[in-house]
Amino acid sequence: MAFEADQLSIAKEKSIKELRALSHAMDETLLFARISQFGNIIHVGNKFSRLFKLSRFKKDILFWKFLSTNENEQQNIEDLINKHNKTGWQGEVKATTKDNQDVWLEMSIIPYRVSDDKSELLIIGSEITKRKAAQLEIDRLWQDSFDEKMNQQKIISSKIIENQEKEQNRIAKDVHDGIGQMLTGLKYNLESINLDNIEKSREKIENLKLLTTSIIKGVRTATFNLTPPELSDHGIVPAITKLTRELSKLTGKEILFLNKTDFNLRLDSLTEINLYRIVQEAVNNAIKYAASSYILVTMSHSNKILSIVIDDDGKGFEPNKIKKVKDGDGGMGMTFMKERIKYIDGRLFISSQPNEGTRITLNIPI
Repeated sequence: MAFEADQLSIAKEKSIKELRALSHAMDETLLFARISQFGNIIHVGNKFSRLFKLSRFKKDILFWKFLSTNENEQQNIEDLINKHNKTGWQGEVKATTKDNQDVWLEMSIIPYRVSDDKSELLIIGSEITKRKAAQLEIDRLWQDSFDEKMNQQKIISSKIIENQEKEQNRIAKDVHDGIGQMLTGLKYNLESINLDNIEKSREKIENLKLLTTSIIKGVRTATFNLTPPELSDHGIVPAITKLTRELSKLTGKEILFLNKTDFNLRLDSLTEINLYRIVQEAVNNAIKYAASSYILVTMSHSNKILSIVIDDDGKGFEPNKIKKVKDGDGGMGMTFMKERIKYIDGRLFISSQPNEGTRITLNIPI
């Protein structure tokens, strides 16, 4: 019995040494603490004490006052402990040292029973201040980038609205100043016809024919930029065919359309209208700014991609400098084209050099 008692004593001493070694390891490597269910500190590990500068003679304090000098942070930690002292919790906690240094902790609250009538809370944590700072910086940069994109989008949207208003005003001015005046002249000429004077009436009728032809041409010019019925009725190919044919007649330039692969599929309405507007903008830019003798629009397709190329032999430009244009239809026209192609998940490529013409390529998924 004495021998067995000695063996039990040795085993007990060994177990105590192992527990002390484990406790020391936890104190030195983990942010480790024991607190009561009400938040009073029972034991704080050495690493925890060093980080938050807790005096070894002053341990009868509340855990949240130990972790932070900031009242809001203290209240947050107190609420966490009171809410989860029976269920446990894991997450991130913001703390402030006595030197007013911000510290982020990844912390676990673990409830355990010391005896049948006594419960405590284990606090195990690790410092993640640098990781959290990097995460917050990433969040800030993302927010800055998002805000910048939203501001750019607002600018673009306002420019689109402004351009739409200008276009409506232009059409209204063309109708009022051009067609309106010609119709007024037509009315006066009709009223002035005297059927008793056949020769003079014949001459006026010939002038009226010329005036009527001018009015028809003016109406077609003023309304041409509106959505053509061919687009909604028959699709993108007939619409572009009419676009190039009519613009060639109105401007006197050689504007040709070539459907290389006989594409005749219908696309969804939003894709067709945006595609039409991009081609229309590209051709109009070539007419207004390129001083070209010809404009060639070619279309081809594969199983997955529809490709449209607009070539001109005009004076060309430097694409990287077009971004610097703040005013004028040319710069904003490029912006509208890029926004529209992005909206239909396509890609736009601009190839141009001074005095060597311009090629604009559109690739759209079918």
